[in-house]
Amino acid sequence: MGRPGILRKPQIDVGPLRDLIYSLHDLHMSVGRPSLSKISKISGTPKEPGYLSTSTMSYVLSEPRLPDSETMQRLIALLVELAPAGRKLDLDETTRRFLDLWEKAARAEDQPLPSPRVQALRKTGNAHLHLANEYQKAECMEKTVFSKNTVANQWDYIARLAGELLGEDHPDAVEARERAEDREEQPRPTGGQLR
Repeated sequence: MGRPGILRKPQIDVGPLRDLIYSLHDLHMSVGRPSLSKISKISGTPKEPGYLSTSTMSYVLSEPRLPDSETMQRLIALLVELAPAGRKLDLDETTRRFLDLWEKAARAEDQPLPSPRVQALRKTGNAHLHLANEYQKAECMEKTVFSKNTVANQWDYIARLAGELLGEDHPDAVEARERAEDREEQPRPTGGQLR
């Protein structure tokens, strides 16, 4: 167990959910890192509406999941209330900022998670990020109603990009070349057609 008021940030991939959770941690720190017990006490008693238990707050701040909007707003209100005199925060402005972050994270939840390979590529820089995005695009194309040739063209592009960036023998470049070979056979002209 850690020291009171010091909460560990969950491991979350870069994106809207991470922005939200890490911003909640920043707000907690900016008001002096009060312990969850202290925040819970000022929220009221378990029978009162708006009460937040320490376990609920720990879940909101420490789990890599989208928190309930109402619970998050109540936590924000309590943290704003605990702001020291020299750091008073505007509750409406702070709540609006967090609701914007929450909506972005909620929208992002509806999108499919990238494959582990895409996640690994995203962690390595801008050129790699572009490659990861193209890789994810191809994976999504395979799951939708694109022709095999269209998908193969995307994999061919990725193979060239990966080859330049990572080297021709890199597993990502090799796999992309192999996937690019999966094309539909073109119909061959029969004897009665014009040349």
